[in-house]
Amino acid sequence: MALDLNKIQEKIKNFAKSENFLKNLFLGLALLAIILLLSALLMRNIASQNYGVLYSHLSPDDAGQILTVLQEEKIPYKIEGDGSIILVPKDKIYDIRLKLAAKGLPSSKTVGFEIFNEPKMGTTHFQENINYIRAIEGELVRTIKKIDAIKDAKVNIALPQDSIFAREEDEAKASVIVSLWPGKDLSKEQVKAIIFLVSHAVPKLKPQNVTVVDNKGRVLSDLVAQKDNEEAGDLVKIKRRLKHEIEKSVQSMLARALGPQKVVVRASVDVEAASVNKKDELVNPDQVAVISERKIQEKNKGYAKQQAGAPGTPTNVPATIKTNNQSLLQDKSKKDTTTNYDVSKSYIVTKQNIFKIKRISVGVLIDGKYIKQVDKNNSITTKYIPRSKEELKTYEQLIKSAIGYDPKRGDEVTVVSVPFESEQGSMEQESMGASSFLQKNLLLLGAIALLSLILLGLIIFMIMKAKRAKRAALEEAQLAQLQGQDGEAMHRAAQAAAKYHEQEQQSFSIEQEPAYQRIIEIAQESPELVADVISKWIKEEGK
Repeated sequence: MALDLNKIQEKIKNFAKSENFLKNLFLGLALLAIILLLSALLMRNIASQNYGVLYSHLSPDDAGQILTVLQEEKIPYKIEGDGSIILVPKDKIYDIRLKLAAKGLPSSKTVGFEIFNEPKMGTTHFQENINYIRAIEGELVRTIKKIDAIKDAKVNIALPQDSIFAREEDEAKASVIVSLWPGKDLSKEQVKAIIFLVSHAVPKLKPQNVTVVDNKGRVLSDLVAQKDNEEAGDLVKIKRRLKHEIEKSVQSMLARALGPQKVVVRASVDVEAASVNKKDELVNPDQVAVISERKIQEKNKGYAKQQAGAPGTPTNVPATIKTNNQSLLQDKSKKDTTTNYDVSKSYIVTKQNIFKIKRISVGVLIDGKYIKQVDKNNSITTKYIPRSKEELKTYEQLIKSAIGYDPKRGDEVTVVSVPFESEQGSMEQESMGASSFLQKNLLLLGAIALLSLILLGLIIFMIMKAKRAKRAALEEAQLAQLQGQDGEAMHRAAQAAAKYHEQEQQSFSIEQEPAYQRIIEIAQESPELVADVISKWIKEEGK
């Protein structure tokens, strides 16, 4: 069938003139771009799958030498990981490794005791010592790199030179630099293991002279020592706290019976740190697991036993087996299945640091009794009487019960009765000093009391006098106001008021309400009484 080119051309023109042409064109281009992108990713993935890791974590020197060999052999390769990883075709990895190994690549710069495999003529003693140190360093590096978290390591050893003229011999020292894998870190136990490994591999090297540093610049050996010091500090704090609690407990108990100034308690506690692993078993009854299963199947084929006949001679005669009778043949089979189930279990192991008391020692001093006696000269003396053995034994038993005494632990409790001379003497001196002070100053105290009474009487007298003057001034002011006398009476009342005001300021009298307002109120309430009082005053003045 021949193609009609004119019709095809006409259809293309009609499609281009249609409204959906641009839309369809855009969708087609987008679909084409997606197909091309997916194809590129697929090809890249296929290409990457054809490459495998030849070597990783290579040093720059080893990577450069390996790339030179690959370029000479015209072997395709890829570089990743900042040049530390080299990729080659997967089907050629092992062949390339063999070729590189024949050329000594990658070359391990860590030298161990194989340095002595090829003896050299003319080697001096100094060179032998240097090679010996290099061999020890190399072997230690190989051993330290066996730890999972360590990517690479470097060991430097400084051995002192032997000299017959040196009085004090220098100590050997070592430093270890470890490079850790990303996201990895060394535990305290691993750092300790490195320190003891190096110290035991080098003669005359003490663990405290080994320094371990990581690639982040942290001194790991100091961190371990700091943690040990923190644990030792916790131990000291616990010892101090236990000592204080024991002393406080025994002191308060004995002070109730003897008095607070009659007892001195001192305690000593030996404590050791211990680590305990606690294992907890959790059972989940909802989950059942098969522990074991046994299946037994048996099959055998034979003749069946005939049933017993009637009693008598015929039945006791042995029967003959008839081989042609197939009814006597019988197949036997046996099947036995045993399944053991158990619930699901999980175990949690917890490590706890505990402190154990090794020994407790308590020493107690108890003051005796003091009795005052009068001698022939009528002077008072004090006689000391120590505590009896029975009393001390009783107090000792009380102390043992209070501290949890354990003879197997080696605990000790010592109770002694001694005179507290300094305290008793100071108490007597204080009492004697107080009595003599009272005797010597008795007259002075009496004089002070008498003067105080006189001064108090004068103050009371002045207050009463001021009150009387105030009352007189008020009366004269009332008289002048109500009677309406002449200016002389008013002048006299004003003088009395001024005199009263001056006395009021000197005697610190209490403020009163205005006299004028009070007189007006009295006159309004009782005018007859006021007139009677005024007439009596006038008569008294006339006399």
